[in-house]
Amino acid sequence: MKINLSILLICFTSLLICCSKKEAVITEDPIHNDNGQDQNTTASPCEFDLSSIQAGDTIIIDCLLDLDGKNIDLPDGVIFTFKEGDIINGTLNFSGENNKIDGKLLNSTLTITGNVRLSEETFTFSPSRWKNIIQGTVSYEVALQNTQAFEEILFFIADLGGKTIEIDNFDAYFEVSTVTSTTSDQNFRPTKEAINLPSNIHLKMTNNTFLRMFTTPPGGVNATLMAVRNVDNVKISGGNLIGDRLTRKYVGDGAGEQGSRLFSIHASRSIEVDNVTFEYGSGGGITIFSLGFPFNPDYIPTDGVLIKNSIFKNLRRMSTSVTDGKNIKIIGNTYINTGQPIANNDDGGNVGYAINIETFRKRDDDGNLLEYQRVNNVEVKDNIEDNSRIGFLLVLGSSDVIAENNTVQTRMAFNFSSGVTFSNNNFIGKTNQDQSFAIFGAGENSEFTFDNEIHNNTIDGNYGTGISLSTQKCKLYQNTIKNVAVGIQISSSNSIDIYENKIKASNNGVFSNSTTINAIQIFNNTIESDSFHMKFTLVNQTPESSNFAINIYENEFINQASSVSISNTKGINFNKNTLLGGISLNNVVNTNITSNTIAPKNSNGILLQGDLTELIVEGNTISKPTVTRFECISNESTSTSEVTTTNNSCN
Repeated sequence: MKINLSILLICFTSLLICCSKKEAVITEDPIHNDNGQDQNTTASPCEFDLSSIQAGDTIIIDCLLDLDGKNIDLPDGVIFTFKEGDIINGTLNFSGENNKIDGKLLNSTLTITGNVRLSEETFTFSPSRWKNIIQGTVSYEVALQNTQAFEEILFFIADLGGKTIEIDNFDAYFEVSTVTSTTSDQNFRPTKEAINLPSNIHLKMTNNTFLRMFTTPPGGVNATLMAVRNVDNVKISGGNLIGDRLTRKYVGDGAGEQGSRLFSIHASRSIEVDNVTFEYGSGGGITIFSLGFPFNPDYIPTDGVLIKNSIFKNLRRMSTSVTDGKNIKIIGNTYINTGQPIANNDDGGNVGYAINIETFRKRDDDGNLLEYQRVNNVEVKDNIEDNSRIGFLLVLGSSDVIAENNTVQTRMAFNFSSGVTFSNNNFIGKTNQDQSFAIFGAGENSEFTFDNEIHNNTIDGNYGTGISLSTQKCKLYQNTIKNVAVGIQISSSNSIDIYENKIKASNNGVFSNSTTINAIQIFNNTIESDSFHMKFTLVNQTPESSNFAINIYENEFINQASSVSISNTKGINFNKNTLLGGISLNNVVNTNITSNTIAPKNSNGILLQGDLTELIVEGNTISKPTVTRFECISNESTSTSEVTTTNNSCN
């Protein structure tokens, strides 16, 4: 095995170092003491010749060993041990087996070749020892050199058997938007030009570590600062990844799509991101995707990602994006100001969701489904979202996504997806503006929309609508919705079960208007509204919807000053409900009002108006209205023959 580093020859003229063969005593930890000065130095140069080394020797370096540009061939089984000394300016060629070197001796002027391992699996990166990486504000050329040199160090340490790379005080810019390939292939590939991490490595940083993206030119490519590409078992923890959002310009018709991300997980396996701060990414924070298409044999999916305890702040477009992959967990993170405008030329870009899980698929000319991207088995749990421009989570064209125990200030939505569960989330609403909805379930009649659930969520305040549905094959249950204008709105939906929810709304508890809905079951809910408990207007008025059914039963409506309003609607079955307040029917068709307990205050118990067709009002127990001018049943309808009112009581 041959391991090469790019070498910037530095002449250390002022270092005084001494050498002996005593046991190593480490007096300082470079990760906490790197202030630009080399921590390895002692007093005097070494006074021995490496040509005298024998197989199996252990060399204790407590002096300065200057190789003077030479290549030194070493026998088998040589071990170099650090004791505040250094080896510089040359090449060590290891042969045979069982060779080791202390990671504290590695630096930018020393080349290592042959079969050798680190004596310890943890390597501490001391910036002062790597003169080919320049910290602070630098030129384009230097930032590009930083990228190459830093990536080479990461792979170098991994090749030497290192498992953990520790970095503390470090602040550098990296240029990642340039094609560096020397072949005829000059296509830009973000995850190749980024700082790449090798397999089986833990990059362990601290709050004092800052990796910054050098500004991409206006209209330039969408790059990524750091990446894993087709590797296994990588962990990145701590540190700050800082993007170019504050300095980049967005130009042209596609400005909303422009921007670079901070970390890309590309066709990789067993990847963990822990306690990392992502800030000012011009295109977002993390993106997760795969190589190839699922319908091709060369498809390599990302499999097994954990993103936890991290902060995503002031990121443009979206903070976390998943377009292809499986077995992904996004847990315990904080999302702040995703997609919010921050400058005159930056309106936040498109999307505006903190987490965007989205795929693309279509059918070919023969009707065969082509999944260009595939996402399944994703968990989004215990996260906190604050002030995203559009929302917290969007699930589009994906399957088996669970979002639970999140604290959400904006909204969540799914569309064209299956096996999606939104549960036990706390929606608190932005305090500075009303939100249109907290949860939106979409998909209408899509074949890809089924088996979705919304349950046990709490929605409280600053929402026009608590839950809006335009979907199918969905269950909505045991949610608490309060201090909203509308509790639940239903449109263009079928096969929906809505049950055991508690709703308190200032306008309508359940609302449907100018739409078609079918196979809707609304039961065992508790609804309190200041206007209408339920309001259905212009529902199922098309020829195709003439036999559609909406079943409303065993609900409790607890505000006596409110009512249920059904007008210009077909297919309502209102059965065995307990209703404080009245119910009005106007121009309804194929509607049944049966076996309800009705206690109005300042309205009729049941008011019949307009043209009524196939209406049955039967077996209802009605209390006399408190206001005497109202009746238990008031028939003001123009219909005479298609209304049946039997076995109703007025007490």
